[in-house]
Amino acid sequence: MTIFSAPTEAQDYFGNLRQELWELREDLRKASRRNRPRRGSDHKGSGSSLESGSLRVLQDTVKRIQRRFRQLERPFLLDPERDDPDIDSAWAHYNLRTNYCNMNLSHRIRWLRSKSQIVNMAQEVSRIMIRRINAEVNNILLSMQDMERSRQQTLDQIWDMQDRLHDHSDDNGTYPRRRN
Repeated sequence: MTIFSAPTEAQDYFGNLRQELWELREDLRKASRRNRPRRGSDHKGSGSSLESGSLRVLQDTVKRIQRRFRQLERPFLLDPERDDPDIDSAWAHYNLRTNYCNMNLSHRIRWLRSKSQIVNMAQEVSRIMIRRINAEVNNILLSMQDMERSRQQTLDQIWDMQDRLHDHSDDNGTYPRRRN
């Protein structure tokens, strides 16, 4: 970490963290939509296994991180008014490619002072992403287990029907026996 590497380092960190925050916010928004009950149904959506309370906490945490990120990024923006949208506006329409100013000595020193905060923020975002991915994987696992149970029940019903047909058949043995 030197003063000479500050311009590219700052742009890389800011750009990557901005992208990760946007993707995480969109993923949490989609999970929230999947968890909403569908019209005409009492049953929850089949999306994330994150409960709505913990999902809401993650969404609030991401908003708080975005605010902190924007405060740290703002001094480095070429045009802070254009590149700094209102936090409550949809990031989906937000230009993720941002123009950063040329870094003079004061910007480079500011970057060196704020870099640890940005790195900590990136680690926090990574932990949230891991938590969200874990919940999604657990949900997929539970869905697969449900499908396997349904498949097994269907097979059992088929074997039961075959057993009943076998009991009533004339040639006694044309139907295979149930596997155990």
